Amino acid sequence: MHPMRAEFYLILAAIFWGLNFYYAQLMMSESSFIEAATWRYIFGVSTLLIIGWNSLRKIRLQDVSIKGVALLGFIGLFAFNIFFFKGLQLTNAINASLIINLNPIMTVLVASWLIGVKITRYHVIGATISILGVAYLLFRGDWAQLQSFQFNRGDLYIFGGAMIFALHNVWVKMFQGNLSSLNFTTLTNIGCLTGFMLFITAQPVSLSINHSPQYWIWSLGIGSLGTALAYFFFNKGVSMIGPDRASMFLNLIPLTTVLAGIVLGQPLQGYHIISGLVILTGVTIAQRKA
Repeated sequence: MHPMRAEFYLILAAIFWGLNFYYAQLMMSESSFIEAATWRYIFGVSTLLIIGWNSLRKIRLQDVSIKGVALLGFIGLFAFNIFFFKGLQLTNAINASLIINLNPIMTVLVASWLIGVKITRYHVIGATISILGVAYLLFRGDWAQLQSFQFNRGDLYIFGGAMIFALHNVWVKMFQGNLSSLNFTTLTNIGCLTGFMLFITAQPVSLSINHSPQYWIWSLGIGSLGTALAYFFFNKGVSMIGPDRASMFLNLIPLTTVLAGIVLGQPLQGYHIISGLVILTGVTIAQRKA
């Protein structure tokens, strides 16, 4: 069903998520990750409500899977963010990025288990090539860095986050039902925001409005682009081509992060080009049907 349109949506989602690494780092220079994540979803939900309020008002209760919204909101989004940011506090970016990029393989396995998706040789070959491309990118073309690669406790959190997001990808396909992608994304993001608001009341953390003007620009960027539109486009892509094929586009996120850095003034290196071609090759192979 409209594979080219689905791929367009998924590439946009990868671009917006790639920008998140810059937005998040800048926000956490002024606040805790809990406060930054809460503001992220405040702006994200606000954007979704502005875009889809008229459509949201027309939802019939019988079209909503309360179980699905709760699973995606509180586990697929909220718990993923907690595991991911907690892991980043205890491990390094290279470890985290490599582990997160196991998500496409995890998604295929979960999709096979929960909804009977057939694992094809193209899934395996494409995912393997993409992961090698991501590793080459993260090690900056120097495989000798593998000698200093070590696992630590934070990696377990990142691995847990990747597994949760694999469930998220499959749950979108399972529970969206008759809801539009926009309405479903709005409801699940409201669930995530509710989780953060409950969590923040139980912690010695408060929301402050005394931040720099730049902080609010970053918040708007990560909320509107990196949350509202990114999840909307990704969920749209999942509903069109399935979680197994859609998840392969997550391997584009490290590449889009690098490209964003180049736009912001960082130099283009040879390993950027090589890894980009390898990642795109893997994603393309994974889209083939058996």
